[in-house]
Amino acid sequence: MTTNQENNKTECVGESQETPTQQNSEQATKKRKMRNATAYITKVAVLSAVATVLYFFARFPIFSVPPFNVLDMDFSDIPALIGGFALGPVASVIIAFIRCAIKLTTSTTAFVGELSAFVVSISFTLPATIIYKYKKNIKGALIGLGVGILSNAIISALSNYFIMVPMYAALYSPALMEVRVQFAFMYGLAFNLIKTVVASVITFILYKRLSKILHL
Repeated sequence: MTTNQENNKTECVGESQETPTQQNSEQATKKRKMRNATAYITKVAVLSAVATVLYFFARFPIFSVPPFNVLDMDFSDIPALIGGFALGPVASVIIAFIRCAIKLTTSTTAFVGELSAFVVSISFTLPATIIYKYKKNIKGALIGLGVGILSNAIISALSNYFIMVPMYAALYSPALMEVRVQFAFMYGLAFNLIKTVVASVITFILYKRLSKILHL
């Protein structure tokens, strides 16, 4: 009886033990995941920094007529779009969020401008990068960018009309409500179309050159 029990214990112990090959494979998998996570965080951080610099320093008004001269052209959606194509849609949202969160520290619009910038940004980059995630070729990129431009135009116009202009008018200038239609569906719409088309063209030109560096 004792011999049989010892044999059974030995067999059980032997079955529970992993082979050196399995252990090495698991360790290699863990190391690879850690490297990928570190690379992901690093690349998102770098792209967020670039987006923030562009958001702060590379901006200029498109229209000279008040109050539409507050619509500043900038190129900070380009790093978010490139990051989303290379690292996935979530990366584009994180980059846009970090950029706007940093801008909050110097906000002069009681956070209305930063909130608007975030909503408008993800309405463009998120649809584009989601489509590209499932169709990673030139056609998928073009379709994604086209859908992103259309999505941005619709959401930005509705957002300006129903949320952003009323909020800004309540805080700073009630007279802004008198030009709400023009702000949302004329000047604001034209501004966002120009901005997203320019960002799409530049991203399309740059992405091929940067994709090898950015892909995990």
